[in-house]
Amino acid sequence: MAYKKGDSLIKKNPLFVLACHMTFYFVIPIAWVLFFSLYRASIKGRSKIKTFLKSKKNARAIIVSNHTTFFDPILTSAAILPYCMYHTLLEATVCTPVLGTFIQLLGGMPVPRGKNSTERFTQGIKLALTKRPFVHVYPEGECFVHNQNVQKFHRGAFLVSKELDIPVIPTATVFKEPISILGWKSRRPRAEFHILSPIYPSEFENEKDFATFVQNKIQEEINKNGGINTYFKGKMERIGGINAE
Repeated sequence: MAYKKGDSLIKKNPLFVLACHMTFYFVIPIAWVLFFSLYRASIKGRSKIKTFLKSKKNARAIIVSNHTTFFDPILTSAAILPYCMYHTLLEATVCTPVLGTFIQLLGGMPVPRGKNSTERFTQGIKLALTKRPFVHVYPEGECFVHNQNVQKFHRGAFLVSKELDIPVIPTATVFKEPISILGWKSRRPRAEFHILSPIYPSEFENEKDFATFVQNKIQEEINKNGGINTYFKGKMERIGGINAE
């Protein structure tokens, strides 16, 4: 059954939780092959995830990244395998019949709107982190296709990070020119996914400064690794009846 406004952001039913793990581990490897074929993607810094999880018992974090393709959740999920995570997304998408349930099976967690939304979001992430080590958030709030100029970050993820006293792990999708093979070159850029070191909320006086620092950190990673904006296609249009609000 699809999520309805006011429901718990994370389903607790044991059978649903089991179905989530089965769906995640079946779908993500197949989807990663698709993403790789489209973008010749590679992942950098995967060892930082293992190092972080070994740093202390029950280590937990919020992963944030620039949002650049429809398939970003697949890339992020593949980057942290064999671990799994929850992904935040628009509440309207999770409310969609059939698709909404499938998204939740893959770890989708709606971002609530309206009254008490901040409190519900914080509690939802807190519950999510009792079940999986990571929750993934796109602080830009929208998908900017193939963009390499990181847009201003919303503060929600960083507010929750400070409230729960858990770090943020920045990640950056860097686009480069595709490799030419016998004179043929893809119309899509080549993608590199970079995992950065954790950043702790105690280093900042408020969530605004925290968000700005992490945004700049991701931009620096893109610039340092030669990210190109040649393939930028603008903001992805929302789909009526699915994610249009």
